[in-house]
Amino acid sequence: MQDQLTVKTTYGIIRGEEERGVCVWRGIPYAQAPMGALRFHHSRPPQSWTGVRETVCFGKAAPQKERRAEEYSEDCLFLNIWSPAADGKKRPVLFYIHGGSFAAGAGSDPEYNGVNLVHTGDCVVVTVNYRLGVLGFLDFSELGEEFEANCGLSDILSALAWCHDNIARFGGDPENITVFGQSAGAICISALITMKSAQPYIAKAIMMSSGPTLFVNHEEAVQLARQFMEYSGLRTKEALMSAPTELLVEKQKTFTSYCGLGSGTFTIEIDGKLVEKFPIPAVKNGIDKKIPILMGTTREEMSFLFIKPVAKALEIDGIMNAGVSKEPEEIRTGIPPLYDRYGKRGRSMMMADLVFRLASAWFAESASPHTKTWMYSFDYETPAMRVSGLHAFHSSDIPFVFGNFKAGMAKLIFLFSPSKKGPRKISRQMQQDFIRFAKTGELPWQPCRGADTPAKCYNKKITYRQIIESDIKEAYLRSEFRRRSFEEEC
Repeated sequence: MQDQLTVKTTYGIIRGEEERGVCVWRGIPYAQAPMGALRFHHSRPPQSWTGVRETVCFGKAAPQKERRAEEYSEDCLFLNIWSPAADGKKRPVLFYIHGGSFAAGAGSDPEYNGVNLVHTGDCVVVTVNYRLGVLGFLDFSELGEEFEANCGLSDILSALAWCHDNIARFGGDPENITVFGQSAGAICISALITMKSAQPYIAKAIMMSSGPTLFVNHEEAVQLARQFMEYSGLRTKEALMSAPTELLVEKQKTFTSYCGLGSGTFTIEIDGKLVEKFPIPAVKNGIDKKIPILMGTTREEMSFLFIKPVAKALEIDGIMNAGVSKEPEEIRTGIPPLYDRYGKRGRSMMMADLVFRLASAWFAESASPHTKTWMYSFDYETPAMRVSGLHAFHSSDIPFVFGNFKAGMAKLIFLFSPSKKGPRKISRQMQQDFIRFAKTGELPWQPCRGADTPAKCYNKKITYRQIIESDIKEAYLRSEFRRRSFEEEC
């Protein structure tokens, strides 16, 4: 095993360590530190080094309010690799992009540890950090050439390029890289597969709880950046370039409330350069490379909003009304009653549709004439998920995909589950499906065909059904939401 841990990359030699029989390399720099003149610039290739670089510790996370200052740094562009062996074999590569509303998270978070996936499927797992929030997803480009849009997305593209060029040395197949991610990570993937600059590095795509309508155009992005400058008092390019990291992090957190967008403040911009088109119309028109797709949602993505203290703080009734406020009268009054069938859970199901499920279904519907596309729904509930009222909530599928039941939120959702036999069975099923897809680009259930969007439903008993009930999906056909989602410009 020791000989397998020292690997020569295109930029220098690194040495990892063994973890439960798996070779692991942590904190590999895939780009230059985006500091100084590069603070708001697209990422650039890393500088070479001499000697052997020890890669046994994770690199620091991107700056974010959720972590202590000593845990993050603007020098954050690192990736991590888990592999059975650096032995020259060509294993499928699962390249994971974390979520966190484009403002939080890191590839080093313990819930993304790749050991269990590697053991399950003889594959290579890669996780990545990328710039977040103000540093990664605000567009100050009108200030000068020192500033570029979508810096965080450019980081992911750089990490993919590094992976393509180097992963064969870690036992992976550079021609079989499956990008997979959750929430913000999945939104990134919905853009990446439409980008000519990214397509050479991507063989397949898995999107967990994607929101492929959650993008902004250039004018909206520039206006938001101006609003941040005014709010923060950083009104010149010199002020932005010299502001302490901690100040940017503090202003970033409070700005999300000030601007009224909350967790939707930061997102990807259709900048006409790195990202040319909105994802749904882009895939509807057909993209240059046929990339097989698997995408899905949890059953009640937004249920956490309906826990009483949270609902009161976030004024859920207002959010519900805003979801249909731009709709014609017949839509505004006709859609909410369709969710009465779910009783008290109706509002949660409606929010799940508005934010995640409808957009995912429309993306699958648009992509399916051009490439094989499958859908899934994660419906499984532990006793703690059921008692809390969270049910199958946003991100509750992550522990099952990675098989990590003692990290992150898994510690909470398994509070009343002394036996993990049932959950482990669901986890193995999901892992096997994800790995089978990564290996072959095929899955053993019916793929999507236009408006027909069947899904495999992971629960105590596996079932198959349409991702959205047909009458509800039909009701949105005439909605302003759907019309805007399919337009080239929004």
